[in-house]
Amino acid sequence: MIGAYTIGKKAVTFGYKRYGVPGAVASGGAALVGYLIVRRALKSSTSDGNVDSAIDAGEIQSAVEEKGLGAVTDKGTLDRAINEEEVGSTFDMNDVQSSAEEETDEFADSAGEGDSSAES
Repeated sequence: MIGAYTIGKKAVTFGYKRYGVPGAVASGGAALVGYLIVRRALKSSTSDGNVDSAIDAGEIQSAVEEKGLGAVTDKGTLDRAINEEEVGSTFDMNDVQSSAEEETDEFADSAGEGDSSAES
């Protein structure tokens, strides 16, 4: 399993090679945000505080690059990205999925607040 720094670094490198500086910022930011959303959702659904080793950051990075940030709310992505044996306590995948959806919605709302291109 790899951590947040590694996922951000790999995503930035991928985005830079493919689209230059704007791609590096976009892909690195989206992959890192996706990882953090899954980590927060998993932490809120378990009693164990250390869930980093249970999350496959590479799987999240791939899903976000293919389908966008909304991919972290997909049950299939969460099943592939979370190693249930590594979590250390029981959790409900539906709770993790709904928490990830809430986190994604919250991020999308806060990211769009200052955006002048998003007009009603």
